[in-house]
Amino acid sequence: MTTRTAGTAPTVATWQYISGAQTFNRQLDARLLSIFDARAGGRHEPAALPATPAALLADGVSVTHEIILATGSVVGSRFVQTTMAGGVRTARSEEITYEDLSTGVVTGGASLIKPAMTSTLRTILGDAIGAASPTQAPGPDRAPPTDSVSDAELLTAVAFTSAGDLSVTVHRHLGTGAALPTSVTVTLNAAATAEVISPAGQALRTAVISGAPFKAPQPAPGGLAPVNCDLVACAALTYDDGPNAQTTRLLAILDKHRVFATFFQQGGYVNANPAVAKAVAAAGHTIANHTMSHPYLTKLSPASIESEIKGAQNAIEKATGVVPAYVRPPYGATNKSVAASVGLPQILWDVDSMDWQSKNKSVFLPRIMSLVKPGSIILQHDVHASTVDGQSELIAQLKGKGFYLVTLPELFAGIDLKPGASYKCRGTAPGCAAGR
Repeated sequence: MTTRTAGTAPTVATWQYISGAQTFNRQLDARLLSIFDARAGGRHEPAALPATPAALLADGVSVTHEIILATGSVVGSRFVQTTMAGGVRTARSEEITYEDLSTGVVTGGASLIKPAMTSTLRTILGDAIGAASPTQAPGPDRAPPTDSVSDAELLTAVAFTSAGDLSVTVHRHLGTGAALPTSVTVTLNAAATAEVISPAGQALRTAVISGAPFKAPQPAPGGLAPVNCDLVACAALTYDDGPNAQTTRLLAILDKHRVFATFFQQGGYVNANPAVAKAVAAAGHTIANHTMSHPYLTKLSPASIESEIKGAQNAIEKATGVVPAYVRPPYGATNKSVAASVGLPQILWDVDSMDWQSKNKSVFLPRIMSLVKPGSIILQHDVHASTVDGQSELIAQLKGKGFYLVTLPELFAGIDLKPGASYKCRGTAPGCAAGR
């Protein structure tokens, strides 16, 4: 995942999730959000901007998280923050942690070293780097250190190589505490560091050397990749009025681009095309309710409204095994009677493609791109061949602008949607559903 904030000194972040590791992913999200909130001076709002590679960031903060170890149930993560000003690095921090996904226990670098042996390790590192150790007494020609590196900072980036050697990365001079022009990683052989490694360190070293296969968590349903729409700019592609022959074409396009969408299906068409409806669900997309026969619900009695909704629910469940969690009233027509009768959250839209009107991608694609914003729900219709014809181009344009394309469950993750209530997007604007 990659995202960036707006402004001349942005925050750019790149990170890696583990599919199915919900606790791990949530903790990573919380850490990233805390950084983004602090940089924003309040609440971070996702921006639809292509991410600037950290190497090209002249001003601002880059945040990089990567998985550096995956063996057994243990995962190692490296988390780096770099501050740039005028093309010069002014600060850098690095932290490596290890988490046992089976227990949730997180181990930091300091826990891998015996507390009584940190001064010994400091001396070894100082000699290896060629810097005077701050534990050495100042001589007549050497002033005492003015800003020495603390033990806590010294041990933030501790790792083991596949051969069991100890690797430590430092960013400041061990004697003066001054920032080093470039980070220095020192690799010390296992024999030289055997006495400084703690029992937790020895256990991790053994695990790393063994190279046991990673016990990957159960993947997310439908193959969906983890995404947090509080962090990144999300938009939801939604398609009304299927399933039909065009839906099959659309599925191939979405699969090619590895994009998942939401289909608001009519019960009558589901009964006519059950295999297509089943294929939509099998591909990992979200299926939602678009009534049985597409009437104006505002013109029906409460009993008739319920019949329309229940008929579509039953048809969809019979064909796909899915019980829809959302309803979209045809034409977006709703009122208090509809809200009280549908029994599901009503999902409207804030981006109307008007694809049914123009049936011309050169018309409806620019319209979508001019209206879409982070948290948007985009309305289209998979009954029209012209709409399907434009989807590859639309997906490329949305991704190029920095959007992550998500399903409605992903867009509204963490938000309690109320039955009967209407929602047109995610966010703080009127009619939207606010996240955290």
